Amino acid sequence: MGIFILNRFNGREKFNISEAKIYAVKNSENKIMLWLEVETDEEPIQSVPDTADLKMNPSGEITVFLDNLNLNKFREREFFISKGCDETRNDLLARVYYFEHQEVNNNSLKLKYKGNGIFDIYWCGVTTDISYYDGSKPDTIIEVIGEFTFEEYMNWM
Repeated sequence: MGIFILNRFNGREKFNISEAKIYAVKNSENKIMLWLEVETDEEPIQSVPDTADLKMNPSGEITVFLDNLNLNKFREREFFISKGCDETRNDLLARVYYFEHQEVNNNSLKLKYKGNGIFDIYWCGVTTDISYYDGSKPDTIIEVIGEFTFEEYMNWM
């Protein structure tokens, strides 16, 4: 299904993706809100010393807004979201959860529609280190690579 990587100051943490879904709704501003949710296995593929014994695993979510969504014409698209928190909506557009929810900034999201509700995804972004929230360590770069399922895709053909 895919891999979730945390590139941290002291190494890489890697987790298999256990669930990866896409949802879409039309919001009150007549925009299509497309959001992706990703969950990981509890056991890491690779860990680093400061979190190895804590038994935590990351999850994440990212939202993009589209003027229209027609999967027959979607093909491949790339989105950039500089700030993970939308101040005007008071909402997180890109977040990761490890010990706490935290915003992800400088996001690059590539979506490639393969058909039958399946997308190839590459999401990369930057967040405060997932174990040191005081800024004393360099930021963590997240990477999510995998297949996501859009179960209600027939409604958007």
